[in-house]
Amino acid sequence: MEDRQLLKEIFQRYINNECSEQEIKFLLEHFKTDSNESALREIIAEKLTEYLPGHFEQSRQMKGSFDETFDRILLKIDRQDEAAKTESVSKRPLVLKLMATLTIVLIIFQVFYIYNKSVTKPGARFAKISKPKINIRPGGNKAILTLHDGSKIVLNDAREGTLAQQGNTKIVKLANGQLAYNQTNTLPAKVLYNTMTTPRGGQYKLILPDGTQVWLNSASSITYPTAFVGNERNVSISGEAYFEVAKDKSKPFHVKSGNQTVDVLGTHFNIMAYADEDAIKTTLLEGSVRVVENNITSMLKPGQQAIVDKQGGIKITAASIDEALAWKNGYFKFNRVDIRFIMRQVARWYDVDIVYQGRFPKDEFVGKIGRGENISQVLRILELDDVHFKIEDKKIIVLP
Repeated sequence: MEDRQLLKEIFQRYINNECSEQEIKFLLEHFKTDSNESALREIIAEKLTEYLPGHFEQSRQMKGSFDETFDRILLKIDRQDEAAKTESVSKRPLVLKLMATLTIVLIIFQVFYIYNKSVTKPGARFAKISKPKINIRPGGNKAILTLHDGSKIVLNDAREGTLAQQGNTKIVKLANGQLAYNQTNTLPAKVLYNTMTTPRGGQYKLILPDGTQVWLNSASSITYPTAFVGNERNVSISGEAYFEVAKDKSKPFHVKSGNQTVDVLGTHFNIMAYADEDAIKTTLLEGSVRVVENNITSMLKPGQQAIVDKQGGIKITAASIDEALAWKNGYFKFNRVDIRFIMRQVARWYDVDIVYQGRFPKDEFVGKIGRGENISQVLRILELDDVHFKIEDKKIIVLP
């Protein structure tokens, strides 16, 4: 109890800008101790209740509004602490003050932003997001199916049940919104091809004729036969897709993306092959795959990622599975990436255009944000890293 009371007193002095260097260090060390994390959360929540009576309790019922912000700050502490370890002893006091400022104060100001409150403190620099003319909501299940004859079906508007007949295969929209192909045992006289395309702000799940499941990310497409005949199963994609391939040793499964081909028998993997990215990334979760690019072949093991850049060649690295599959699991996850990489993902999911004004340092971002949030909330969280935004209709202006 004495420690908690001491923390509360030091925390109040910090808010009043009255902390000594030793007190700041004491407070920061407690932020980094797991056993004290819950107590610090309570202290911060109590203080916010004082600042925002009647509002903060309501905020705690919102989807992770306070906890997500707190967790993001803890990630920031870890990153800054790594940098601090490389500094000389004479620079440590300055580092400690900087770290404290980027933890405690930013948590308070972040929650103030959520409720449109304006709080300033000497030395703090914030650019408030301009109020958007429209509320930019996140993407959802949207896709267009192009049949063999060129006719199109808007899947998000289509009703459940049979949508079309392609040769001996029925195309069915299931009750859960997924698209499935029900193939008869009779081989078709002619191989027909369909293409599913997701727009920016869309995603969709597809079950291929062999039972392979495909999750298609926004601004992506997949072309495939309505029935797999012969000794191979061939599909091609652009954008990003996650595959759970049905096992069939007699028919290897091949995924073509640009100059790359991924060969599998039955496995789980993700391919990111957007034209505006620097490389094609294939991440393996289960089984094994062979990645082929310009006659160069590499085998992947679970937990590995193959990176094929635009200059050619294949680089195999340890994969962050959580990061690679974040989009499929309903969130953005960034691990030491720059703002432009992040904003390309934001543009695809929220169907917005991105404009940059000014010069940006090569800062790396670390964090996790739910894809179900409106865009203003996502941008508020990103602003914790000293980058700022304006929203003008469907355009996001990024400012240093």
